[in-house]
Amino acid sequence: MSKTYSDNIIQIDNILYSTDALAKNHPGGKLFVEIFGGKDATNTFMSYHRRLFPHSKMDFAKIKILEEEKINCMDPEYIELCKIIEKNIPYGNSFSNFNYYLKITCLLLFTLSFESYTHYISNYNIINCAVIGFLYALIGLNIQHDANHGAISKNPNVNRFYGLTQNYIGGSAINWIHQHVVQHHIYTNDINNDPDIMSNAIIRLNPLQKLLPFHSYQYIYTFLIIGLFGFVTVISNIPNLVNGIIYTPMNSYTKKYRLHEMSGALFFILRWVILPLNSNNNIYSLLNTSLLYIVAGYYLAFFFIISHNYEGVYMFDKNSEQGFLRQQVMSSSNVGGKWLCFINGGLNYQIEHHLFPRMSHIHYPYISHIVKKFCIERNIPYKHFPSIYDNIISCSKHLYNMGNKLQFSK
Repeated sequence: MSKTYSDNIIQIDNILYSTDALAKNHPGGKLFVEIFGGKDATNTFMSYHRRLFPHSKMDFAKIKILEEEKINCMDPEYIELCKIIEKNIPYGNSFSNFNYYLKITCLLLFTLSFESYTHYISNYNIINCAVIGFLYALIGLNIQHDANHGAISKNPNVNRFYGLTQNYIGGSAINWIHQHVVQHHIYTNDINNDPDIMSNAIIRLNPLQKLLPFHSYQYIYTFLIIGLFGFVTVISNIPNLVNGIIYTPMNSYTKKYRLHEMSGALFFILRWVILPLNSNNNIYSLLNTSLLYIVAGYYLAFFFIISHNYEGVYMFDKNSEQGFLRQQVMSSSNVGGKWLCFINGGLNYQIEHHLFPRMSHIHYPYISHIVKKFCIERNIPYKHFPSIYDNIISCSKHLYNMGNKLQFSK
């Protein structure tokens, strides 16, 4: 991981800035600046704003210019692509539209109504719980994901409001931002820093992880056990909020957010532990709610694991000389088309999402051909699976290789 500083300092290119000064003047809200306090935010700014950082306008926040050997310049290849994308979808028009708000309003209203009715009649049967689990997965993919990337609206308050749907479905927005935005998106498939390939000993996704005998069967059992992801998320939610650690420690700025979000975690326990226990069927109702976690967790984990783990995927280490654009494209894959994009909140276009995380997913199908053409012209591997089946087969082969071999592409 790049050099870290005290929380009140943030690095962009070769210049150190005051975290407080930048946060106070950031039009996208304080949260995104504050959560990167103490870190190098060069690639984050670049990918979220699709342009070079305006150093000349930020003298009020400058602290120090670093020596030349410490410079982490923005990727010129990526900036070139951004200029092409800008001609097709200007930055100001890259947020959500009316159709998106209509979709998520219907999704939220139906979910809230269905869950409220389930609680009201205390009917926690397996069908109701499974349906709610699927609806939670759709909320996670279509709403909280865009919101916590700041991609729904220019207004940070709108993004924060919808981002808290992550808390409604059993997680935590601040926990998710720390793991997903601060770590995974910047260090995608980095064998030293990406928490998504270091999370457990049962599934070997990282070549640095010890190869154990049972890993040779992971291409079979992985797609059976990823349903446990929902349980892990809910169970670890409060400890992570209290400790402020998800693979790496959160900085001091997150304390106020973690404190506020504790109420959401307690509210989830009220809804899905206390209320079922107090229902007519008590313990059996609580057991039935396991379908909620299994369905939601499986659906979410399934699409994330196949998008960054496929045959021929690149992994990177600290000595990698690949720029931001190449690292993101070579470690991600797409699958399907517009319909899957509509259902899964654009997460089937992982390449475009990782390149432009603050662009609403509704635009991904319309820029994918531009990104693909750009990559092909520069001999950058661009992987798009025509179907989920093809993606599963490739992911299974990768899991087999990781469970039986030590080498990897880098």
